[in-house]
Amino acid sequence: MDTLYDVLIVGAGASGLLCGLECARAGKKTLILEKDPLPARKILVSGNGRCNLTNRFVSPDYYRADPALIESTLQHFSFEDCKHYFEDLGVLLTEEAQGRVFPAAGKATAVADALKAALKESGAQLLTGQEVIKIKHTKTDFILTTKQGPAFHTHKVVLACGSCAYPQVTGTNAGYELAKSLGHTIIPPLPVLSGLCLKETALTRLSGIKCQVRTTAKTNPVATAEGELIFTNYGINGPAALNVSQIVSRNLQNGPVSIEINFFPQLDNPQQFFRTRLEKFGSRKPKDFFAGLLHESITNLLIDFTGLRKQVPVREQNMQRALHTLTAWPVTVTAMRPWKEAMAAAGGVKTREINYNTFESLLCPGLYITGELLDVDGKSGGLNLHFAWASGFTAAQAIKEK
Repeated sequence: MDTLYDVLIVGAGASGLLCGLECARAGKKTLILEKDPLPARKILVSGNGRCNLTNRFVSPDYYRADPALIESTLQHFSFEDCKHYFEDLGVLLTEEAQGRVFPAAGKATAVADALKAALKESGAQLLTGQEVIKIKHTKTDFILTTKQGPAFHTHKVVLACGSCAYPQVTGTNAGYELAKSLGHTIIPPLPVLSGLCLKETALTRLSGIKCQVRTTAKTNPVATAEGELIFTNYGINGPAALNVSQIVSRNLQNGPVSIEINFFPQLDNPQQFFRTRLEKFGSRKPKDFFAGLLHESITNLLIDFTGLRKQVPVREQNMQRALHTLTAWPVTVTAMRPWKEAMAAAGGVKTREINYNTFESLLCPGLYITGELLDVDGKSGGLNLHFAWASGFTAAQAIKEK
């Protein structure tokens, strides 16, 4: 414990690495401690291994968090700031649908390696295999003790430990415990950006099928998402499920949650569309009537679910229930998938206990808390990584000024 550091960062994930880089570039004696043998593990698995590092449309509307915190953070580190930052690190970027930005190389290693190379050049020290288990706050400094034995002395601490999501790649409760030991309130974490388990076992007949839909969670407030839906052997996944999972996960604490699936979100007037189709193809039997509209397996399930007679022309049947079901197919969510499948966590350190302009603790001067350890979770599409970068950057700017 002979060395006194200006800044010690706990966690070598997105917010920790960027914060450490910025502090070291400003001349601060910086140390990053990572419990895992390898840094940047969650960066490497993000975006299905491609690293969706930001989104052109990033805004408070895409987060479950205090809007004032997100607004302040984006003022410090906007979409353009993020894009330019990684381009300056040497990462060639490409923008895809829905404003999602990826490294042009198509691999998350392009981002992680560029960060690690810049960190090495900055003079920051990175130690892996060092798990912090205790932080003692003195009048002016901090003493951090690791499970492996060494203790470290520093003026300032940044908790960038991440959440308990993805435990197979460093997700842990350790950050919550460290923050709690320093006086912070922890909102119990819940899995989000995760698949949804459904009550309706008949839908397992659709396992593996993908389609473009709009989902509506019948919660308060109502949540909607549009995009690809993937049917699985447990329920549903894909962006149209993930992007309502934030509010669904919270509401599941009070019991099952109802969701409606609209298989034709592109239709402005589905009633008129189906009336016209009935006039044109009314002599067809149900399976042929839906040909060209739906995957065959969805058609077969719809026929069984709504009781249509398979050998009778549709004009001779009451089609109202079947046609309504196609734009509001009811399903019931009974549970989230386990933590190892959750891309992020709701809950964490209560954000009202930090300074929104600096990410410094309001309860423990000299302590900064960043990234997913906070009670902030964004929709899929690069929003959570952007907040991690932005919070780490903002904390570093505040530390530089002091």
